[in-house]
Amino acid sequence: MSRTVVTFDGHRLTDDYHVSNLRTSLLPRSIATQVVGGRDGTLLTGSRLDQRTVALTLTAMSKSAAGRQSAARALAAILAVDEPRPLSLSIDGGLSWMAMPRSPEDIALWFNAASFEVIFECVDPVAYGAERTVTVASGSSASFSVGGTYPASPVISVASARNPSGGTWRLALDDGSYVAVDLPSAKALSIDCAARTLTVGGTVTMLQPEADWLALEPGTRTLTMTGSGTATVTYRERWL
Repeated sequence: MSRTVVTFDGHRLTDDYHVSNLRTSLLPRSIATQVVGGRDGTLLTGSRLDQRTVALTLTAMSKSAAGRQSAARALAAILAVDEPRPLSLSIDGGLSWMAMPRSPEDIALWFNAASFEVIFECVDPVAYGAERTVTVASGSSASFSVGGTYPASPVISVASARNPSGGTWRLALDDGSYVAVDLPSAKALSIDCAARTLTVGGTVTMLQPEADWLALEPGTRTLTMTGSGTATVTYRERWL
């Protein structure tokens, strides 16, 4: 039986530490309800995914106290990040989580070993898989398959977008949602649906009120362009 490989921010922790007591949450979710007079039970008023937690024990083996202390300092340096970084477990089949680590417990000292309890707070509750790229030809449509179990947020880049009629350039998804920009002349577009930012000709601007940021649900999707300019659509599959 192969052991679980744990990698954080490019560091294979299992090269230098033994992993044990690995545990994670399946579906962290907050559910809001309200009591309604005369009705059995409660009424569901909303729900949302909470951040996910991955906890484990890392053990360093060394016959000397200095060696064990050196292992503790090396691990602390790896974990001392100031923003979420990728965390991957080999049992997840190549998926990664964006996580912030902490180690709130005291170091446990054993004979020739020291153990550290580490908790990774996955502030984004879904995992990220393969990056995919789709090209929508000028004034055309493209159908493609979106993998995963959770909607993906695309980044759309167009080197020179315009509407030949002098109106609105639009990229519409098959569910009816679309992004749109008024373009009297050719401009470069960058639309990040995760960060919710739109850049036109290098200038950040607002999305039109009637438009919306695109979310690619798993399954077969179709994007249709109104206007001209080849669009490159990049996204990462997301998984619960």
